[in-house]
Amino acid sequence: MMPFINFAAFLIKSYIIMKKILFLLAVLPMVLLSACSDDDEDVKLTTEQVVGKWNVTWAQQGNESLDIPSGSIYINLKSDGTYRTVMFKDYYIGEWKLEGNTVVSTTTDPITERYKFTSLNGKNAEIDYSNSEGEKMKFRATKE
Repeated sequence: MMPFINFAAFLIKSYIIMKKILFLLAVLPMVLLSACSDDDEDVKLTTEQVVGKWNVTWAQQGNESLDIPSGSIYINLKSDGTYRTVMFKDYYIGEWKLEGNTVVSTTTDPITERYKFTSLNGKNAEIDYSNSEGEKMKFRATKE
């Protein structure tokens, strides 16, 4: 009768160990995944930081990128809430406001444009651009 008791004790201990392992396997991924934070910390912007003329020096659309000649693309954000964007021979005018780290502007057409500042280092910025017509680009710009 003694071997049966030892075998039963072995089964009970094995069952308890397996439950602990399964619990750890279920909980560990949740703990690890919740410990990961979003790497894209929002840039803190003030109106004073964004007001001015931003000359785009580099642009990327899809997989293609190019260096931009000076003055070919720029965003001029005025303190009165109006703006002008020039993209080569096209230009857009309208009104803008700051929402967090994004300049949201509306042209007279009306087209909504979003300039999300993903990085700001002094007068140099990286900006994700999108508009209500589905265009998306990335810019590197320098403030005058």
